[in-house]
Parts: sequence; structure tokens; C-alpha cells
Amino acid sequence: MRIGPRVWALLGATTLLAAACGGNGGGSDDTAATTPPQPAKVTVTATATGDKVAFEVPAGIRPGATEITLVNNLKEPSEFQLAQFDEGHTADEFLKMLSQEGAPTPAWVHALGGVGATQPGQQGKIIVDLKAGKYDWFSTNSSEEENATPQFMRGGKGSLEVAGDPTGAVLPSTPATIQAVETSPTQYGWEVKGLKAGTNQVTFSNVGAQLHHIIIGKLKDGATFDQAKTFFTSESGPTGPPPFDETSFDNTAVIERGANEVETLELQSGTYVFACFITDREGGPPHAIKANMIQEVKVP
Repeated sequence: MRIGPRVWALLGATTLLAAACGGNGGGSDDTAATTPPQPAKVTVTATATGDKVAFEVPAGIRPGATEITLVNNLKEPSEFQLAQFDEGHTADEFLKMLSQEGAPTPAWVHALGGVGATQPGQQGKIIVDLKAGKYDWFSTNSSEEENATPQFMRGGKGSLEVAGDPTGAVLPSTPATIQAVETSPTQYGWEVKGLKAGTNQVTFSNVGAQLHHIIIGKLKDGATFDQAKTFFTSESGPTGPPPFDETSFDNTAVIERGANEVETLELQSGTYVFACFITDREGGPPHAIKANMIQEVKVP
């Protein structure tokens, strides 16, 4: 599941736009009696004391669709990845595996979304449907320094309990969708519908067998998709200035088969590149290299 150094080297030198979530739901005044409640709202705040980091996570979250806001008060990017582990396994057991490039992700690990990498001083928001149970959370992000220690080794991990009466809130339906698909063992991609210039409320879902996320960037004027593909997938790693508008970068957390979440993407008209740098559960190269999961997306 690990995101390789080539990606963090690129993202660390750019300005990631924090994802924002609308969560307005549907319906009108005359149907208010049957309209599900709005998603509950919780805030997670990341702070630092010296090299140590801490995440203030609210207690007593109830089951149902929940808008999670990550307030990043660190001096480095941070994320809030949610996961569950089968009985007999722990987050610590899994996180030890992340130090190895291309390591496998066992079947007992369940990636359930969350807030993707959020820049210092920014806020990231996502809507996710939380079922009752225990969730572990962690941040794999680190500073831009070479061989920097990831945050989960400096206090950036923990757990939360979702319990109590369900709120009844559901994920809002959205006019745009992005679905991770696997058409063959060597060809993964996305089915993208409804994106447009401006504010897009998007449902991101995964129908593939593997774990997936999305790194998003808009090509600069005059740059080509082939240049972007070479930049992202070169064995020697990124070299030279990126062929992207560096203010356009965004990303999602990691989700497994059957999972979905809702976020809002701010897009301009033009050509975007979507890429996935998660590995297969068996380990190996990231999907952008192993299964050509790097795709050109036109936004009208």
C-alpha cells in the first residue's frame, strides 16, 4: 500500500489543494420530513511539539455519514487515513511493513478512506460512511527531508470508536463519479463521469480487487500526457520541473474494494492526469507502473 518516495518528492515540492466537502444532501423543503439528516461533522487537528506530532480526535462518533475535517497545524503535509484490521492483527503490525518499498498489503488490512495529504496550514475535508466499530487511523506523511521519519512513527497514529445510535445520515448523491476499475491484471484505470470546470462534488469508489487512491494534477499549457507519464513513472524518479500546474495538485486517501467516499474537487478546464501509486496486495511496483494506472482526463 505504501506510496513511494518518487511521489512524496513531487508532492512535497508543490502546493496540494486541500479537498473540501459540500455535504449538502438532496431534497427540497416539501420533502424535508423524509430527507435523511445531514452528515455529522467532526474535526481532527494535527499539532506538533518538537519532532513529535499529535492528532486531536473527537470521542463518541456515532455511526452514519460523517464529514471529517483535518486541520493541519504542522509544518509538513499530513493525512488522516482510516483502516480496520481483522481480529488477531494490529495497526502496529501493518505499519512496520510500510518501511519497505513495494511491500505486500495483507488481506487482513482494510483501507476505508479518510482525508488525503493536506498541506501545512490547510484543511482537508471528506465525507465517509462510518459503520459501528473500531477504526485505526494514521498518517504516512513526513517532512521534505531525505529519509525523514513518517508521522506514524512520531505519534501520528491512533484509534477511534464509532458507537451509539446511528445518525441516519447517508452519503450525498453527487453529479460526478470516479470509479477505480481493473480491466485486466496489467491494466487498471478509472471510469470518470460528470467532471466540469468549477466546483465538483464527487463520489470516489473502488470496484477493483486492489487498493487504490488518486493523485491528480493539471498539465501546464503546452505539456503533454506522455511527458507527464514519463515524469511520474521514470525508473530514476522525477527529474526537472514537473509538467503540471503545481497549484492544481490534489489527492485522495486509499480505499479498498467496495469502499467509497465523497469529496469536492476544484477543477479548471483543461487536461488532468490521474495516477495511482499504491501497490498490489501482493506487493511490487506501484499501479502507475505495474498496471499503467495513469490516465489522461479532459475537463470541459
